[in-house]
Amino acid sequence: MNNKNEIDQIIKQYCFTDYKWIVPQESIIVAQWVRFRCQFGCKNYGKNGSCPPVVPSVEECREMIYEYENAIIFHFPIQSASQDAHYKLTSRLSELENALFLAGNYKVFLLQYSSCVFCKECMAEGTRIKCINKTKCRPGADAMGIDVYQTAHNLGYPIQVVKNHNELTNRFAFMLIE
Repeated sequence: MNNKNEIDQIIKQYCFTDYKWIVPQESIIVAQWVRFRCQFGCKNYGKNGSCPPVVPSVEECREMIYEYENAIIFHFPIQSASQDAHYKLTSRLSELENALFLAGNYKVFLLQYSSCVFCKECMAEGTRIKCINKTKCRPGADAMGIDVYQTAHNLGYPIQVVKNHNELTNRFAFMLIE
């Protein structure tokens, strides 16, 4: 990729500073157990238009992620953020994805750090067809089967199991890019 410096400049325009360039096949761990954790542990399973079972299979997700030669992992240490704060951060990431696309990176694809928050109540009811924010809604990294914990840990980022909502949470988003 010849335009990493240009991309870095665009990222800085959106005030993101804590990120690393990575090679997906070398750094991103995709595992089936992550999907089971979504299915048997997340309140958004089957309700959100960007969450399982609406997203493709873990194998299809792995195949798509590994098609990319470059990706960026973004780190966000968050201390009990409000829904409004999540919306603002998610919106900035979505705007960054669009800016990178408009800069000529036609294969750019964002994997958010959480499930979609563009609507207070998801109208999709477990289907992409009813989603009213299709152009901005992106799946979370865990919805795609990414073992965020192990991936972040292997890359040297701080990450720990959070026991309550008052603890600092380390969140991670991924920008797949060519």
